[in-house]
Amino acid sequence: MTEEAVFEYDESVIGVEEEVGSITVDADTVARYCELMGETNPLYTEQGHVPPSYLQRMRFRGGPDPKVKFGNTGFHAGSRMELLKPVKVGQTLTGWAQAKEVYAKTGRSGTMVFQVSRLTYRDEDGDEVAHSDQLMVRRQIGE
Repeated sequence: MTEEAVFEYDESVIGVEEEVGSITVDADTVARYCELMGETNPLYTEQGHVPPSYLQRMRFRGGPDPKVKFGNTGFHAGSRMELLKPVKVGQTLTGWAQAKEVYAKTGRSGTMVFQVSRLTYRDEDGDEVAHSDQLMVRRQIGE
């Protein structure tokens, strides 16, 4: 018989999308980013396209927080980026954040509670250009 994980979180924010800011993609910043990353593809260094990984460095304010209550430690367990359309220098992207889901899993090391957050990037026309999912894990270490 398996024991259900006991954890709490604010279910009312799950799936609720909230605007978290806008950023205009600046040519100088993209050029510096390419230089620092060793990016030499002319598509990004000469033709005004933005490397997909550049989006990960854009910072918006925080989004909805489900306030997960479980365990005594938490850590970032990974991220996933999906580019839907090319991004170009000069575009203004607006971030839309949501707490996507919260769930528990139990394995050899005990129970862990996973929180998935999504940041959707939209262009000036409101079209989605990318999604970035972040996975946070909470667990109990020791007693």
